[in-house]
Amino acid sequence: MTQTPTPKPGRRWVKLAIQLGMFAGGLILLYWVVRQALDERNQGAIRSIRSASPGAIALLLTMTLGSLVINGGIFWACIRPVKKLRMIDVQAVNAVGTILANPPGKLSIVFRVFMHHRRDNIPLLTIAAWFVAVAAGVTAATNPLFFASWYLKDMDATWAAVASGGLAVSYLMVLGLARSFAGEAGLVRFRRAVGVLFLGRLKGFVAGPALEKVHAGFDMLSHPGWLLVQMSLRVADLFLLAARLYLCARIAGTHVSFNEALVYGAIRFAIATLLPSGAMGSQEAGTTWIARLRQAAASDQFEVVLVFMLVTELVVYGAATAVSLWWLKPWRITALSPESDGAAPESPAAAGPLETPDAVRCD
Repeated sequence: MTQTPTPKPGRRWVKLAIQLGMFAGGLILLYWVVRQALDERNQGAIRSIRSASPGAIALLLTMTLGSLVINGGIFWACIRPVKKLRMIDVQAVNAVGTILANPPGKLSIVFRVFMHHRRDNIPLLTIAAWFVAVAAGVTAATNPLFFASWYLKDMDATWAAVASGGLAVSYLMVLGLARSFAGEAGLVRFRRAVGVLFLGRLKGFVAGPALEKVHAGFDMLSHPGWLLVQMSLRVADLFLLAARLYLCARIAGTHVSFNEALVYGAIRFAIATLLPSGAMGSQEAGTTWIARLRQAAASDQFEVVLVFMLVTELVVYGAATAVSLWWLKPWRITALSPESDGAAPESPAAAGPLETPDAVRCD
């Protein structure tokens, strides 16, 4: 019998040290941002926030909830061509995953993988392909708007033409690449490409069923209707993110143009997504630093605006997480083995095989 190699104790300590270092780094960044936000120069902005009307706060919280729902819809729309999941289940997993993105360690990914693998019976490699497909769609929708706003100061007809043209090109590029590898014929090409990439190594993986699970990512992106839905939701999310940042600045008594709000909203999202130190603290510090480099109009008070935005998110995402945990009841499925069907009693629609792209229509 082949024994499974156990990790060396030294490696465990190194991983633990890295995690603790990221956690400490996130806390230091958060402390710095909060301290800057509470500085004497920001007292006027803090007073403006305290005296904000209930209507303005209610609007901001509603918009924040809207961002959360749109992001859940992006995940749902992306996998829809190959797997039918209940929207409410995906939204619940996304709510918990979003709040877990704040501390370091990528706990958000761990929770998402656990829930979708154990509860929805999705293979691990397909989940990885799903996340990559989401990232591809989000990037394709974000970059044209971000660079149009970065280089063009006003949202005029020129901005609209550049952004629209960029979105069309991005959509066609992602769709064309995905379709070249989608379906049975695309799987053959994908096996050949992976074999060439690894110079003939990993032959068992290249020829085996595991690669088919990775290949599902191309099937997700090859459906023109659902790719359009995914990218459209991301565009809506980016505008809503910019609107929330713009409103936070208005409530704080400072000015950020909508164009600037879109740029810094996209930067904030990218930092939160990419950095392993966790979103909280790093996204505020990084966005403030870039705003000061660009000499944004409200860069002197950007910390208080971003901290205010973070607080509203924690309130909304925290409440949504509590409801989502009650709905998902993850403690009931921890005993399920990966070989089981992975479907909890509360999710009768979760089970079922992956579908071929031709089996699903954008209806």
